[in-house]
Amino acid sequence: MPTNTVTANIDFDYQAQHYALKDVIDIDHIIYHEDFYHSIYLSIARANNIDLYSYQLEIMMDQTIVFSNEKGCVQGCVSQGVLDLALLKEAHQKAEYLPIIERIIQQHIPKLERNNNITKALIDAYILGKSAR
Repeated sequence: MPTNTVTANIDFDYQAQHYALKDVIDIDHIIYHEDFYHSIYLSIARANNIDLYSYQLEIMMDQTIVFSNEKGCVQGCVSQGVLDLALLKEAHQKAEYLPIIERIIQQHIPKLERNNNITKALIDAYILGKSAR
């Protein structure tokens, strides 16, 4: 079961009918997509049987996505239904690299010297090294 999720909601009217669509988004599978929000719209459409080549999809994609029910690294990245994508990407990277960093700390840093500043510095250094490649 995915641990980094958020519920994406879209409300709109189409052909005199109201639609309140939603989908639970697994951030781990979508975070690296080139067009993150477009991927979310398509995920909501698929989950709610909206034809991907329809005018209904175009109408849906003109609506604002409202995010809720954040879990895992998504917590703290949503405010009043708006997702802060830059903050989410940073939080996801930290969550992804934390097990690696913790293993390094356990192997190379004595228990008396371990603290949150060392962990943060190692995470930042690891992320910087990954982005420099």
